[in-house]
Amino acid sequence: MTLSTSKKVSLLLLVTVALIGTANAQIQLGVKGGFNLAELLTSDNQQVTVHGDPMAIRNYPRTVFNVGLLLSVPLAKKFSFQPEVVYSNQGASGRPAGGYLVSADEKYQLNYVNVPLLLKYQLPLGFFVETGPQVGLLVSARIDETIIGDVNDNHYHVKDQFKSTDFSWALGAGYLAPIDLGFDIRYNRGLSNISNATASGMQSAPVQNGTIKNSVVQFGIFYLFGKSKNKTAFKANE
Repeated sequence: MTLSTSKKVSLLLLVTVALIGTANAQIQLGVKGGFNLAELLTSDNQQVTVHGDPMAIRNYPRTVFNVGLLLSVPLAKKFSFQPEVVYSNQGASGRPAGGYLVSADEKYQLNYVNVPLLLKYQLPLGFFVETGPQVGLLVSARIDETIIGDVNDNHYHVKDQFKSTDFSWALGAGYLAPIDLGFDIRYNRGLSNISNATASGMQSAPVQNGTIKNSVVQFGIFYLFGKSKNKTAFKANE
């Protein structure tokens, strides 16, 4: 992680702590982890350069992981604030489309530290819904390329070809048991273009042209530490 990225993470954590400090409520710390179905949403007619030749490419989801920490801060009877810090593997698997001169598979590996700031609403019987903005700080970016007929794969470090900050919106739902073990599913939709590609960068590595946005479906499990008031959530209509 670069120094600049570390400073950004620290600033976001300080803002989160300041927000939490204003809440006169019982706070629970939690740990979480799970897997992502990550994809890159792009403009039409994406192309990359492979061995000096253009190749049309199409993105497909890749299954990767996420792990992090969270805080649960009660705000009102059924509402809570949940900031998180999550290390998240993202990206996509790029495969050839029609009209290409060479055949190669590209694996785009984008690693982020994401900070979602979620508002949660408690439903009866332990279920909940959640939504809120998310800021993502790019830690690393790499492309692994497999060319048909070649013995060795090619590896490109392309962090400078992507923007250091990503903005997205999260929307999810889940279930929290009385023992403070929970499960959730969440969709993070990128709002900003993360491409920072240059003409020279696209010639030296298979970087995609056009607009690129993150799209991630997350499946997770989490556990909250500390004294819980979650048992009351199982009393319907309370």
